[in-house]
Amino acid sequence: MPIEDNTKNFKPNEKDPELLISHLKSVILEKDPDADIDTIDKAYKFAYDSHKNQLRLSGEPYITHPLQVAIILANLNLDITTITAALLHDVIEDTKTNFDIIKNKFSEETAVLVDGVTKISSLKKKTKYDEAHNLRKMLLATINDIRVILIKLADKLHNMRTIRYQNPDKQKQIAGEVLDIYAPLANRLGISQIASEISDIAFEIIYPEEYSEIVTKITHNRDEIEKYIINIQEILNKRFKELGIKAEITGRAKHYYSIFQKMEKQNKSLKDIFDIRAVRIITDELKDCYGILGVIHTLWSPISSRFKDYIAVPKSNMYQSIHTTVIGPQGHPLEIQIRTREMHITAEIGIAAHWLYKENPKTKSREYKEITLLKNIQKRQFVNDRPKDFLKELKMDLYTDEIFTFTPRGKIIKLAKGATPVDFAYAIHTEIGHHCIGAKVNNKIVPLKSELNSGDIVEIRTGNKEHPSESWLKFVKSSNARYKIRNWLRKNKDSNPNIEKDQKEQKTIEVSIPNNELFKIKDYSGRNKQNLFIDGTSNILIKLSQCCQPIPGDEVVGFITRGRGLTVHKKTCPSLLRLKAEKERFINIVWKGSIDTFPVKIAVHAIDRKNLLKDIAEKISAAKTNIIRMEADAKEKDNVIFKFILEVTSTDHLSELMKLLKNIKNITKVYKINEKVQLKHKE
Repeated sequence: MPIEDNTKNFKPNEKDPELLISHLKSVILEKDPDADIDTIDKAYKFAYDSHKNQLRLSGEPYITHPLQVAIILANLNLDITTITAALLHDVIEDTKTNFDIIKNKFSEETAVLVDGVTKISSLKKKTKYDEAHNLRKMLLATINDIRVILIKLADKLHNMRTIRYQNPDKQKQIAGEVLDIYAPLANRLGISQIASEISDIAFEIIYPEEYSEIVTKITHNRDEIEKYIINIQEILNKRFKELGIKAEITGRAKHYYSIFQKMEKQNKSLKDIFDIRAVRIITDELKDCYGILGVIHTLWSPISSRFKDYIAVPKSNMYQSIHTTVIGPQGHPLEIQIRTREMHITAEIGIAAHWLYKENPKTKSREYKEITLLKNIQKRQFVNDRPKDFLKELKMDLYTDEIFTFTPRGKIIKLAKGATPVDFAYAIHTEIGHHCIGAKVNNKIVPLKSELNSGDIVEIRTGNKEHPSESWLKFVKSSNARYKIRNWLRKNKDSNPNIEKDQKEQKTIEVSIPNNELFKIKDYSGRNKQNLFIDGTSNILIKLSQCCQPIPGDEVVGFITRGRGLTVHKKTCPSLLRLKAEKERFINIVWKGSIDTFPVKIAVHAIDRKNLLKDIAEKISAAKTNIIRMEADAKEKDNVIFKFILEVTSTDHLSELMKLLKNIKNITKVYKINEKVQLKHKE
């Protein structure tokens, strides 16, 4: 079943109402020959008469707008009631028609949808308070019937297609609203077709120079990229034919705003963005998805850090696909997405697939209310939120990517990227969050504000006397956790005047010692010469600084922070320069009896060759070193940079390892990341 408007000879910018209604009915009947076309005709005639004397800014009859909105929704496989409401969506706002008239002429269901869209459209944004208040109304209406926001998104899409008729200031205002709210909202609902198109149009308006630069560069390289993709298609089709695998291979559309976002977030140039060269493989059977993945990884070397299996663990907006990036022909990174046809439809139209599937007994209907954004709205309903809190929490839901973590029993917990153990605790249950006292990640004690990563196994410790701290609001990443923390603080502040005092005390003792390391501490100021020993049972937070990553053997110094315990820095750490004015807060630290391992980041530069990564891994293993994480970044002229997070026991251990690595053939440079001193390869 097609998901895009593929009807021959139809012009998307058509202005003739008769041609538009004819096309709308053909799209509907193509998808459902038994559809109730009489209701569509009736709604069209009513809308036509209601808008008879109205024109758009372009000068075309106003009726063309609701017709185009209806066509967008028909191509998204929406039901007749939604398409009918789309045809009528402006009659209450712009004519003398009211709710009761629509209810009596059509149905109460249709009238409710039209009324919901009308309330959204009539909201005037003047201040931040109004913006928050209006968005709240829009999303609360969405709870009752998601089709309200689908109509609004289709309405926004057609308005963006014709935005050039607005004055420049109005264009920028609308485009900013799209990038800020509507495009992220469409993404969260899984409707990538709408999200991508409105984002690209808004991108051109808000960032014309950046848009032009990206379009120009992609256009300049188009022939080369297209030849590259054709070569990939030929290689894969030949291999699939040999193995009896049926699949459709296409070059993947490149959305300019998405590329711009990646360049900004990752501080990369266009040539460093992996999905400039990208293909999508669509097959009929789930089992073939993994078979195809195996074929691809035998043809080209995968970049391990760029592999994601969203089939096994779908995103919260129902998106499913396998993503892998390989070093393809000519050493170019190549991103590949693999999915079934059903998954592809859901990836394109998101929650609209709910209406496509629900009538098909062979296909499992998807419950759209499981989408995280809608679940959060349903739970909270933002009843008591202050406007600024509402906006912050909404944008948390709209903008954050997801990670996938696990309970010790293997249950998957989906969280916002950058989430902490506190976010995890609240995702399990409100009371677990309220009584959270500590956490273990992958069987190691970590501070509550530690950032979690996909694949982490998280265990939460609770205490009966514990309660939320206002300080948690500074680091939690999920709107769900923020809402529950603020709710608890609001309810309990008046009944317990000691909360603020308790929280201040809690900031100084809410800690965990890394790896039960034993420290010998001497007072720097000389006021107290008594030595102190702190072990893993202590209530003082000792944190190893990430800026210089000290390990046993390094000369280190401690800095007493306000409310965050003791931070350990190397004595050569540049960060200490800005702290030197507060000399009284420094203490000397001596490592003693280190028996554990510590994470350290290193970079390995090399000229690429066959079995290079295998040789590096063998040397690391020979040095009795564990690899926590690895990523590779291919550069021009066969240059490659590997970045590792390794577990070492001391500076001597690290030095031995780096000497082994720098003697490997084709290795040009080895160094600890965040340090200027580098060990260079000896010719």
